[in-house]
Amino acid sequence: MKKVRSRSGKAGLPPGSIVRVGEANATPAAMKVFNYGPDHHTERDIRDLAELPMPAQDGSITWLDIDGLDDDTMIRTVGERYGLHPLLLEDVLNFDHRPKVEEFQDTLFVVARMLSLDEETGGIEMEQVSFVLSRGMLISFQERPGDILEPIRERIRRNLGRVRKHGADYLLYALLDVIVDNYFLIVENLGERIQELERKVTVRPGNEDLLTIQEIRSLLITVTRYVTPTRELAGRLNTLQSELIDKGTRRYINDLQDHTVYIADSINTFRDMLTNLENTYHAGVNMRMGQVMKLLTVISTIFIPLTFIVGVYGMNFDHMPELHWRFGYYMVMGLMLTISLVMLLWFRKKRWL
Repeated sequence: MKKVRSRSGKAGLPPGSIVRVGEANATPAAMKVFNYGPDHHTERDIRDLAELPMPAQDGSITWLDIDGLDDDTMIRTVGERYGLHPLLLEDVLNFDHRPKVEEFQDTLFVVARMLSLDEETGGIEMEQVSFVLSRGMLISFQERPGDILEPIRERIRRNLGRVRKHGADYLLYALLDVIVDNYFLIVENLGERIQELERKVTVRPGNEDLLTIQEIRSLLITVTRYVTPTRELAGRLNTLQSELIDKGTRRYINDLQDHTVYIADSINTFRDMLTNLENTYHAGVNMRMGQVMKLLTVISTIFIPLTFIVGVYGMNFDHMPELHWRFGYYMVMGLMLTISLVMLLWFRKKRWL
């Protein structure tokens, strides 16, 4: 179950106050800056806030990658260094935002949600990442170190793909694309779990299967909660009249929006599958219960005449001729066996067994 993050710490404070909404992370902040162009690339760690770079004037792209947001002084210094709006900084520290895009003067502010699959528990880990796009520069803010964005860093280092041939807006697209691609991995994993569960429920439903159905449904709801606004985010970036988004990049952003639509459709399909699977589970349980009740009914029906015979000969009358007959016991046992076999054959003929 998703934990509700308290916002009470912001009550009464003026807008733009640097207040963290969410659990604190004890990991120290780490900052790395990439500077690249079509024919060059540099990368260095920043250990002193005085080393924060300004956008390059030679046409190259600067990416300031910040991991860990527990240092309020660092957040304020970054905001002052690049002239970021106080409301933007406030949203950076609000770790429970839905994905969105906003314009702040000459910058674009984008909030996205990174989802990753916990292979041990099968659950979904969530982390907010914020992007600030300006002319020739991109700043990314993450809650904690460790992410799914490493493939983009490798593309920059090894000059793979189109990242180093385009501007900062394409870098923003590439990072969002990796985030959405990871949605695919999660949805595909859930789809495989649903198919495996479907085979199990069809053959022999168990008590734990209903809990698994509810668990997968909850995970699908979690993914949907961020896929839908991410689709809106991509659509907003695609139609936004901003000079920071190049016309050529809009084509890729449109493709990003198509991916989110596909994921949303897949989730809807999986929801229908889970509903049908739940109905199949209940139908299977009811069928098994009916079979058990039918078997018990057959057994009870067979024992009704047998109980009658035993009851008759169990009466304490002195004048019952069969009681003193030498073969009386064998006759009664044979009669009871004959009645049982005849009833079983009759039930079989009527297809009740």
